[in-house]
This record gives sequence, structure tokens and C-alpha cells, in this order.
Amino acid sequence: MAAVSGLLAVWQPATLYLVALAVFGLPHVLWETAWVWRLWRDRVPRFVWCGLLAALLLQAASRLALWLGRIDAPTAAACDAATLALALLATLGVARRLPAGHRVVFVVAALSLPVALVAVADTPQVFGVLAVLAIAHNFTPVGLAPPSACIGAWPARGVLLALFSAPILLFVVLAFAGAPSASGATRPAELGWIQQHAPQWVDALLPALVWAQCLHYLSVIHLMPRAIGSTWRGMPLRPLALAASILLLAYFVFDYPAARGLYAIAAGMHAWLEWPLILLAVAGLASREPDDRALAKS
Repeated sequence: MAAVSGLLAVWQPATLYLVALAVFGLPHVLWETAWVWRLWRDRVPRFVWCGLLAALLLQAASRLALWLGRIDAPTAAACDAATLALALLATLGVARRLPAGHRVVFVVAALSLPVALVAVADTPQVFGVLAVLAIAHNFTPVGLAPPSACIGAWPARGVLLALFSAPILLFVVLAFAGAPSASGATRPAELGWIQQHAPQWVDALLPALVWAQCLHYLSVIHLMPRAIGSTWRGMPLRPLALAASILLLAYFVFDYPAARGLYAIAAGMHAWLEWPLILLAVAGLASREPDDRALAKS
């Protein structure tokens, strides 16, 4: 699957982006949120979860207002930056659970990152920050995988690092060898800012970014649920999740731009949930570990 999606990303990146987003966009959000919650719910205090939920709801409200045409894109971008700052600040409630040697660095990061986000929230640079975050989000499975999780006989993080190094290598090759022009093609929204500020990289970045997005879908829907053992007990409310995914797919077929705006609400919430958790993981807070007995039976 990884190889096939890579070939398609080089051959028809715009078409693959359109199809993959419509078919796997919402399912990946629902499945990823489900196993992230199962891995982290016992590690993070309830009051911190409440703070994260408040930030996510504010972000969803701003993106819904954008979709309805009540606010403009700069206002929505400022809200994105501000709500991510709130989500990162909420992680300070976990500082006491971190290893003593990591606490000072964590507190500095949990304070400085929100300050930086708020500083650029009402400036044109906020679009660049959000573009970088959107691109980097494709690689979040590496940071969310528990250290002891395995995919087959190999460590999950090692497998994911190998997978996600491929689109980076593809970008380097296309950047130096020359990528075919994809002018006029539908592109991920995060490439809009890059088109304005570094257009020479867009043609090489498009196939690599689309491939990374497909690898993200493959990782969160197929690989990670099987790597974390008994902490994955199937998608909660699976029939409802599948029904919602089918309805959104139909909406994509009927009105792709409007459906992409609606999907951005769910996509933003799950991405803004993961960055604070990755910050905690880097700071030394371990997520729930896989069950070795369940893995042995897999």
C-alpha cells in the first residue's frame, strides 16, 4: 500500500489527494482519535482533559463560523493559533507527573510556544505557521507511538520512521532532479502559503506531501491500531462512524470545496489534540503501554 500510494503520488498527485481526502479523511480522524484517547486517557488528569476540550471546542466553533461564512480566513487563522496556545498551556497541569529532570525544560516549552503562537496570531505570518503545522502533522504517528509498541517483529517507531523518511527523500530527489509542473491542480491548502513565498518548491513538495498524507492514513487506520495491542478494542460507535464517513464522502462528491471546509472542523480538532500530547511524550510522560500477551496472539 505504501509503495502503490507513492507511485500514484508521483504520477497523479492531485487526483490522489482528492480521492484520499474524500475517502479516508474522516475515517482517519475518527480512528486516530479513538486510539489516541485509549493510549492517553489514564495518563492525563481529568482537569487537563477539560482544558484541552475547551480549546478544541473553541477551535471547532471558529472553523464552523468560517465554513458558514461568518468570519474571514485571517480571523479563523488567528483563532487556530490562539486555541493551540490554550491547548499547550493546558498541559502545564501534568508537569508534576513528569521526570524531575525534564520539568524545567517542559515548563519553558509549554509557556514559550503559546506566547509565540499568540504573537503571530494576528499577523500574516500565522498562515506560514499553520502551513508548517499542517505538513508536520502527517508525521505525528512517530511521536504518538508508545516506545515499546511493535509492528510485526520491529519497533513501531522504527517502522514509522522508515515509512515517513520516504516522502522526505522523494522531495529531495524531485527538488534536485526537477518535478513536473502541476499548475492549476487542486492542492492541499497548506501549499497555498508556500506557493506565495517559495513557489520553486511547490512542484517537488506536492507529490511528497500527498504521499506523506497517504502514509499517515495507512499508519493511523491500519498500522497503529494493530501495534498497540489490547488498548485497541475497535472503534467505539463503529456503525455511526462509518455512516458519518459515508455521508461526508457523498458530500465530497456533491460539493468538494464545501465538504473540505466541513471536514476541516474535525481535522483541526484531532490535530490540535495531538500536538499537546506529543509535547508531553517528548517531555517524558509515557502513554499507556501495549499488552504483550495481546501482541503475542496477534
